[in-house]
This record gives sequence, C-alpha cells and structure tokens, in this order.
Amino acid sequence: MILFLLLFFLLQSFVLFCCLAAGNDPVSQAISDEEQIEYIKNWMKKHGQ
Repeated sequence: MILFLLLFFLLQSFVLFCCLAAGNDPVSQAISDEEQIEYIKNWMKKHGQ
C-alpha cells in the first residue's frame, strides 16, 4: 500500500514538473499573452462593449 502511494506521488510530482517546465520560457509566454489579448478583443467586439 505504501509503495502505491509513493509511486502515485512520484508520478504526480513528475507531471507537475513537466507542466512547470513547459510554460517557463519567455517566447511561449509571449505567444500565450498575445492569444489571450486577441481573444479578449474578439469577445469585447462580439458582446458590444
């Protein structure tokens, strides 16, 4: 039972590390920011504000 819990937490830590590493470079962050700004502009146009 303890082995399964240890394995589970190790896998969770690995996934968390991969997620943090994937979004950590400035170029991908800039692209993400631009996409969010474009989405907000389109939403504002569509909803008339």
